[in-house]
Amino acid sequence: MTTKDHNYWMQIALEEAEKAMAAGELPIGGILVANGKEIGKTQTHVSRKGSMAAHGELFALLEANGKLFSAEHPLILYTTLEPCLMCLGAMMQCGVDEVIFGMKAEPDGGTRYVSAIREGGQSAPNVVSGVLEKECVAIMRRLPEVNPKHLAIDYVYAMLAAYDK
Repeated sequence: MTTKDHNYWMQIALEEAEKAMAAGELPIGGILVANGKEIGKTQTHVSRKGSMAAHGELFALLEANGKLFSAEHPLILYTTLEPCLMCLGAMMQCGVDEVIFGMKAEPDGGTRYVSAIREGGQSAPNVVSGVLEKECVAIMRRLPEVNPKHLAIDYVYAMLAAYDK
């Protein structure tokens, strides 16, 4: 896929992030794409489900149901925020070929472990970072204004600190 394609899909992920923030969530959105076709849009559901495991990437994989295993490859997950190790592991189990994200999650981003995973003999998705990064950071910067008492506000400040250096 081209940079133009990546920007197109990430823009849709950003729209999902806006919806997540409007619903009281961290502004994290994503889209699962198989061979250039949308399989499903997603956003984080941590506050709505009351579960720290209700990450958008997991919902994208769960809600794809049977489409996931019959999907044509490449299977790509676009997300506005770098996936955590839990989500990266789920992507590995589901055969995601590539994960493309916008903003780094300095406190707990999982993509830093991809090399070690591969050295251990496992396959891991290819990683592309920084797609529409400024836009992804900008939406995260808005959260403290929109919802200053969000339960994960300290996490947001920790992520943003990496961009304030």
